[in-house]
Amino acid sequence: MTEYVEIKIKGHLDHQWSDWFAGLKLTHLAGKETLLSGSLPDQAALHGLLERIRDLNLKLISVSCDSPSTYFE
Repeated sequence: MTEYVEIKIKGHLDHQWSDWFAGLKLTHLAGKETLLSGSLPDQAALHGLLERIRDLNLKLISVSCDSPSTYFE
């Protein structure tokens, strides 16, 4: 069952990183933050993505697994 996720990290990532982050959409936010958003197939995929964020030594701000936020309004 697919699940919609939003992951906010510190810093602006280049949009070319999207493929490396399971094809999630990268959106630059105010305050030099990046929002990764989209659907993942399961929790295992989410954990794998979080491991990549850790391995790149990126600062994780938040993780939400629900519905799209108001960042896009």
